[in-house]
Amino acid sequence: MPCWICKCVCGPKCECDCKCTHVPVPTWMEGVVLEWPSFSDMYKDTQIILKFTTANANVFTQTYTSGQKILEDLVVPDILTINIDEGENKHRQVVVEVHNKAIQKPMLGGYKHTQTGVRYFHGYSQTGPPPPKVPPDHKNHRDTQTYIMRNRKTQMAYAHATQMANLEIYIPSVTDKILTPGPYETADEREKRLDIDGKVRTIQRYFRAWKMRKALKELSAEYRKRVRLENEQDEKERLDDEKRKRQDVISTVFPMNMSDFAMLYAMVDRWKKNEIARITSMHCGASKIAELYLLLEKEIEMLRVIESMRNRVYKELEYKRIQDFFKKIGEPIDWYSTYKSLHIFMDTLETQKGRKYFELYQKLIEKDLTVEQKLNVYLEVKEYIQDHQCQDSEVLNNLIDRMCQLLVRGVSRKNLQGLEKRIEACVLHHFKLIECNEGVTRHMLTVQERKMEKNLQYCPRCQKFKTIDGFKLTARTDKLRICRNCKWLDKSEEPWVDLSPYRFILKQIRNYERLHHAVSSVAFILQDIDIHHIIVQIWHGHSALSECNDIYQLRLVRWDIHKEWAPWNCILLTAEEAKAHLKVISLSYVYEEEFISHVTNKHVLARRHFSNLKAFDKYFAETTKGDIRLDENSEYYNKPKTECLKDEDIKYSDRLLCKKGLL
Repeated sequence: MPCWICKCVCGPKCECDCKCTHVPVPTWMEGVVLEWPSFSDMYKDTQIILKFTTANANVFTQTYTSGQKILEDLVVPDILTINIDEGENKHRQVVVEVHNKAIQKPMLGGYKHTQTGVRYFHGYSQTGPPPPKVPPDHKNHRDTQTYIMRNRKTQMAYAHATQMANLEIYIPSVTDKILTPGPYETADEREKRLDIDGKVRTIQRYFRAWKMRKALKELSAEYRKRVRLENEQDEKERLDDEKRKRQDVISTVFPMNMSDFAMLYAMVDRWKKNEIARITSMHCGASKIAELYLLLEKEIEMLRVIESMRNRVYKELEYKRIQDFFKKIGEPIDWYSTYKSLHIFMDTLETQKGRKYFELYQKLIEKDLTVEQKLNVYLEVKEYIQDHQCQDSEVLNNLIDRMCQLLVRGVSRKNLQGLEKRIEACVLHHFKLIECNEGVTRHMLTVQERKMEKNLQYCPRCQKFKTIDGFKLTARTDKLRICRNCKWLDKSEEPWVDLSPYRFILKQIRNYERLHHAVSSVAFILQDIDIHHIIVQIWHGHSALSECNDIYQLRLVRWDIHKEWAPWNCILLTAEEAKAHLKVISLSYVYEEEFISHVTNKHVLARRHFSNLKAFDKYFAETTKGDIRLDENSEYYNKPKTECLKDEDIKYSDRLLCKKGLL
């Protein structure tokens, strides 16, 4: 075993002439067997008491009042003999070898008791300090061995010398200052003179005043902001109402889509019912029959005029259908990828050719071209069809040659309108042929085929298979029966209804739910015909409070503002009543029990009429769960448009009316 002092191999009691033989041993420890005391005896009255037993079994103690003194006197032995008391006067000695791995613990500071004067030092772990990041051997740079020093001048540049004036040296005292001590000031006088508490109170007073002014400024700005937003919302609602009324007038005079014509048919139907009621109340007998006959003739004339307007609009919208065709073949192919649901667009050679076809067709149908420009357009068409060997290309080539010859001979353009329309129709038909358009319409036809694979439904009325888009779906639909065209022709089951005001009410509901971040999709599943059913069949077409029956003034708002809108959580009120109702927090505090019971009965009836709506909402919630396109906090969020309901046909009708100079 090596020596515990000099680490030589002589043993625990070194016999060689090494430094361990020169270590002085305290006289009182000669022949002493060290017995470590218990901690309860060791720390007593802030003194360290060690108990020792000599070889002659004599026991004595040594008291230390300083930890440094015991470290100087006490030498840790290499071997400890532990005497274990096993009971019944039996003792067993165990020899324990001691490995001295003491470290020099750093001074970490501490505390001093102000009354007793006892010092408490911060403890340190039994392991050594962590190794330095940079070894000391590598710290050879000056910046790592010295402190950063800052020099400050403490004297004027003139008084660099430290000598005093004496007989041999003269130092002028012109710039010297004589300082005389002032009167003695006690601590109370100094505290009174400084007045720290008063200054703190002054600072607090001004700080609190500044804080209050800041809070008032923020609150006033928030108040002005809310008032501004409320005014903007009111102005927006007023403009929307005016726009709706203006659009209704325009749709009545210049109908452009099926909803406009449905409104005209509904107006004729209401007029007919009012006239029948008037004739029944005023006439009888032969005069009544004559009046009814005249009424029938007027109705037939009105329906004939409306049908002629339908045919004219259908012809005017022919160009829009052609535009939709070229838009489909010219749009890039898009889809949502499985990775983060990214919306990917792919522009292929076929879509680029589709856009070129549209440009060529627009040049062909342009009416304000000179004869030379028209011949150049026909030359481009001939260059396009020269590589095609189909029968349609030969017919088109002959028509273009004939048209060019007539233009060169100076034939009037009015006499060539029929030939121009024939050429335009042949070119459009050539673009639609999949054998001749170089695969431009392949993707569009593929999408249509996939759409028809699983979505075909049979209409027993017209005996045709149509896709689901050809059937009118509502929230109360449980089975597809009749397609849209058959429903349009046969109004025996469903009379004509003007759905424009109900469509406006539905738009208001959707905007409100989207503004309040509603999670439910009930308001977006319902259609305008469902809103008509709720208002007419459940609420009987009048306000629940004032019984106002003006459909342009009615609104469907939340009954309980803390729950999302649904047919079983709504109430029919006027616009002013709806604004006041949305500010109600407690329904039982404002409304009577009888009125609340009346509204509850309406909600129970709505649940029965829309029994499938909850299942639809659950289905949409499950299918869209986890879709980051619907997460407003995601960078891939598809932000919806401002308007929830948009009618492209109405916009196109406005453009047509502008061309005609009617708007």
